[in-house]
Amino acid sequence: MINELYCSNKHDIQKFDWGEVIWLHEPSNLVTQRLSASLVKFFPGKKQLRHVHFGEEQILYVLQGTGLNVVNGKEEKVSKGMLIHCPPYSEHEVENTGNEDLVFLITYAPSKLVEVHQSLAVSNNKHILDIVDREVLENIQKEISELLKLSVGITDSNNNYVTEPINLHRFCDLCKKMNVCKERQNKYESALKGLDKVFICCNNIIIIIIPILVGEEIIGYVKCGHFLLNKSVDIKRNIENNYKRKIKNIDPLLAAYNEIPIIMKSRFYALEESLSIVSRIISNIIENNLVDRQLKEKNNEILKNAKEKLYLEDALKQANIKLLRSQVSSGFDNHKFKPRNFYSRQNIEYPLEMENKLRDTIKKLDETLCEKIISEKINIYREKEFSIEDVKETFEELAVTLARIIYEETNDDKLFLNIRNKYKEEIKGCNNYSTLQEVFIEFSKENIKILKSILLNGKYDIIQKVNLYIENNFNQDINLSFLADMFFITPNYLSTIFNDKNGMSLKDYINKLRIDNAKKYLIETNMKISDISKMVGYNQLSYFGSIFKKLEGCTPNEYRSKSGNK
Repeated sequence: MINELYCSNKHDIQKFDWGEVIWLHEPSNLVTQRLSASLVKFFPGKKQLRHVHFGEEQILYVLQGTGLNVVNGKEEKVSKGMLIHCPPYSEHEVENTGNEDLVFLITYAPSKLVEVHQSLAVSNNKHILDIVDREVLENIQKEISELLKLSVGITDSNNNYVTEPINLHRFCDLCKKMNVCKERQNKYESALKGLDKVFICCNNIIIIIIPILVGEEIIGYVKCGHFLLNKSVDIKRNIENNYKRKIKNIDPLLAAYNEIPIIMKSRFYALEESLSIVSRIISNIIENNLVDRQLKEKNNEILKNAKEKLYLEDALKQANIKLLRSQVSSGFDNHKFKPRNFYSRQNIEYPLEMENKLRDTIKKLDETLCEKIISEKINIYREKEFSIEDVKETFEELAVTLARIIYEETNDDKLFLNIRNKYKEEIKGCNNYSTLQEVFIEFSKENIKILKSILLNGKYDIIQKVNLYIENNFNQDINLSFLADMFFITPNYLSTIFNDKNGMSLKDYINKLRIDNAKKYLIETNMKISDISKMVGYNQLSYFGSIFKKLEGCTPNEYRSKSGNK
């Protein structure tokens, strides 16, 4: 059956270095039909590198072969008969580890996008530059182009560019300069909606054109390209016929053509929807500008003020800008995107999530995880090319906040102020990311060192200290030898006094803490049982189930049902 489906005269086929995709079904209208399906073949020993599923959800069924499937960093060996789910915005990679073709049956569904409503009509057939400042359009164009790794341009209603296209592919730039390539409307029946259009040149290079609407009137277009769904089989002959009179050596053109990204059709549909969101955001900005003009009689410069900048950021969040934070590149697998603020690359939000993670990790006395959290955040700021001065200000604030952990545990004003002021000054003296990373890691280690000292020499007796440590780290791998080393006593003595003080063994005490916390997750969340198991420290679901039933007299599922959380 698989061999019958792999027949070029029956189905549309896309070819890649790692394999090929046979499209069995495609939607004819994304408004009413969102599902598409394909057979995907991975050649033996080949690997489709990591790529982002921007705006599409996938269900994969393994028809043949064996391999390795990775979703958001989680590896899973796959074989015939397995079913796999890839959620929207997930990172995905596949490797064929067997000696035969690895074949998946895959269904795709673009995730539903947030609608940005339009209601205001444009009077007197205004030009787009009469309504929106060119600088704002250029900022939007630059940001979207960098996120998608494609050429983007904005035109007026007559299809004349009001901003110069950027990130134009090298091949298309050469064609444009020689004036030898003309766009023509694509005959391929895609699922694009209404006024959206697809154009394709004589070399199979595709451009998507999305109208910018205010009310029902088109005032401009967002144009995005240039990419391929399939390479032209006669590209060398085509280039020779069209370009040989213009240039003597066509090899650079052929090389440039081979660099043009090829995208899968399912991502082509998601790309169209993401560009529609950009168009609606621009429309929304225009509406807001027109309303402000009518109410406040302001001129064309209104979009330069801070109010409109904040409005755009809010509009982007409401329009699910996460969809745009992906890359469209060759195979969607080689590049990482770098989302940036439209107006200022130095606008850094306070890292509240990082603060919470570091606070918990410092309290758990885990130096290794602290170092990992800090290094990952520094690398993000470095990749975004934020100014070191702006990042230092953020970390100064973070140090002041985290230093309060020591005050909470000691009520020692002097100790708190000393550690806070010491590291504020050291952070100010950093002149690069590497030094800042070293200083902040040292800051976290000093906090941990102080907490350890408090734990060992504080007001609690030895078993209170042990219990306190276990309560903060019950989901970690804790055993008697580890605790004995930490508290400088022998394992046998610790076991004896622990049992006497708590009325149970160390193992039973840890299991009770884990199950008590698991019960909270079962009642208060809809997390999967397998995820809860790992969250509380059990890597094996079956072992978690047996301990839970032993202590509670029922399975985790039964407990959740009895609690009313179904």
